[in-house]
Amino acid sequence: THPEVPDRISRIYDKCQEYGLLNKCKRLPSRMATDEELLIMHSQDHIDKMRATQTMKNRELSKYADSLDSIYLHPSTFEAAKLAAGCTLAVIEEVASGKSLNGIGIVRPPGHHGFHDICSGFCIFNNVAIAAKKVQSYPHIDRILIVDWDVHHGNGTQALFYNDPSILYYSIHRYEHAKFYPFMKDANYDRVGTEAGEGFNINVPWNKTRMGDGDYLAAFHHILLPVAYEFNPDLVIVSAGFDSARGDPKGLCNITPEGFAHLTKPLMNLANGRLALILEGGYNLSSNAESMAACLRILLGESCPPLEEAAIPCQSALESISNTLKVHAKYWKSLRLAAFMPEKDKKQDTTEQKKQLEKKSISVTKKSKQGMVKTRILPTEPTESTEEHTLKS
Repeated sequence: THPEVPDRISRIYDKCQEYGLLNKCKRLPSRMATDEELLIMHSQDHIDKMRATQTMKNRELSKYADSLDSIYLHPSTFEAAKLAAGCTLAVIEEVASGKSLNGIGIVRPPGHHGFHDICSGFCIFNNVAIAAKKVQSYPHIDRILIVDWDVHHGNGTQALFYNDPSILYYSIHRYEHAKFYPFMKDANYDRVGTEAGEGFNINVPWNKTRMGDGDYLAAFHHILLPVAYEFNPDLVIVSAGFDSARGDPKGLCNITPEGFAHLTKPLMNLANGRLALILEGGYNLSSNAESMAACLRILLGESCPPLEEAAIPCQSALESISNTLKVHAKYWKSLRLAAFMPEKDKKQDTTEQKKQLEKKSISVTKKSKQGMVKTRILPTEPTESTEEHTLKS
């Protein structure tokens, strides 16, 4: 059975309904994207090829799908993909226009592996990219931040905006030195964008499995949030893939529903609160539903629940974060505090400080019943006195 199944969205909807969250939401009518909207990001040839699948026989569909990268095709695929793109547009247009402050899109198939002229990785059209580019024509929507926490790198989204300084793309994903899907070095930390878009593509690549709340929160607080405030977006869109959630059979990461709530909360402080979460991947039906419900609670104004344990990043996460910081410090002033000094220089500087403090320390001898006790005090302020003082008790 293919993992990208209709139950992915029905289980999310049912869980949100079970928790009484849907009663607090405004439900938008579903709609399909038009060809004109699809052409914002995709070629006419790509659209025509996908439309042609509607009349293909099973053998033709199978053969065509085999020629693509991780794509399943069905006679209804084209309509489903247009519906996913259209519903994404509906949510993001609602938020960008100011009619609603925030929103979520429970859609499938996902989109962030969708390129200009080809589909891949379960994705037919790039839902988020189409909507982001369209709403830039709206008044007061110039700069858009796209946060992609799907466990896979959004190679399609990166490619579509790689030279665009008006879209800041931030992806945090499993990489494992290009040995994890999509198996591309373009997902590494040194891929920063090109031409006018140089510095506006930020990758935080994980090189091990089981990355959890502490690792993701560290990447958010040390890289994403400082840059986001400096970029000052007019709209924030999350490519919300929950295959990075605990229990997902593909992602093998460990973010809890509470962790996703903590990732969502600080994003609400950006762009005057204009925030939209659009479903990407996520293949454990239970964790997928619980995670999106946790995010929706935050969008509806609930407080963040406590995390299961202390949010402490692992050493591998710190190395990945450090690599990204060093590369992007030249583009973002807000990152220079953490990245301006190489580790070697930091160690040398610390050693030199200790030597100077030793020279300026005061030796104090105190007389007690047990005899003379000599202690060394390191002053908090520099002192000119280095002579030995004898205190009498």
